[in-house]
Parts: sequence; C-alpha cells; structure tokens
Amino acid sequence: MENAENIKYKNALEKVGALKDFYTHLVFYFIVNVVLFIVRGDILHFFQSEARDKNFIDWIDWNILIVPIFWGIVLLYHASKVFQYKFKFIKYWEERQLKKFIDNE
Repeated sequence: MENAENIKYKNALEKVGALKDFYTHLVFYFIVNVVLFIVRGDILHFFQSEARDKNFIDWIDWNILIVPIFWGIVLLYHASKVFQYKFKFIKYWEERQLKKFIDNE
C-alpha cells in the first residue's frame, strides 16, 4: 500500500515539476519578446532617422519578428506535452488504428 502511495506522490511531483517548467518557459517567452519589441522600436527609429538602407531595416524587422513566431510554436508544443492535450486528428488516428487492430485479432 505504501509503495502505491509513493508512486502516486512521485507522479504528482513530476507533473508539478513539468507544470513549473512550462510556466517558467512562458514567463521567459513574454519577457524576451517584450524586450525584443522594445529594442525593435528603438532600432527601427534609429535607423529610419539616419535614412539607412531599407533592406537592412527589413532584415532587422524580420529577424526580430521571427523569434516569437518560432518560439511560440515550440511553446505550444511544450504546453501540449505538459497538459497532455491530444489534437483531434491524432485522437481519431489512434481510434482508427485501435479498431483496425481489434478487427484483425
């Protein structure tokens, strides 16, 4: 009986740790992206006032904007793992595969 409680405690501890890691990841995502957008505004203002090359300004703009997009995708994946969310197409695929294997048996 005590062993089962230890296993439950360890599982709960792992879930809390994963949740804590996700929230830490989320906080860093917001902090870094807010800083990037502040820096982006300052950099764009500086280079536009100096009448620099428009291609360089576009390059800076895209490099700063691409970070939240790709990082956001990674963050969504992290959230799906932590909250154990299964996308509908994966759920349907699993159900079809289970039915197929059951029918073959």
